[in-house]
Amino acid sequence: MRLLVRMSMPFSTYDGAQFFECLVSRVQRAQDDPDCEVAVIVDVNLPPQYATYANPRNWQPDGTYRVEALVKSNRRSLAAFIASGDNEWDLSDDES
Repeated sequence: MRLLVRMSMPFSTYDGAQFFECLVSRVQRAQDDPDCEVAVIVDVNLPPQYATYANPRNWQPDGTYRVEALVKSNRRSLAAFIASGDNEWDLSDDES
């Protein structure tokens, strides 16, 4: 699954975040937004051009990087996950 994700950065837009599309390995509901009204938490294969700005705390043991994906920007791609009611999906074998 490819999603438009939001990554905090020391520069870029007015809110200090950069948006870009990338391949998602895992998607999960945020604890403070269990109905997925605003965003979901995703682990991504971070593109190399963003690795320089990556916060070390967001790297996961499997080598992915944790960011968020806004539901309003990814509604169709996230529809099945949101409708399922599941807390987490592992997409690491997904080739799409």
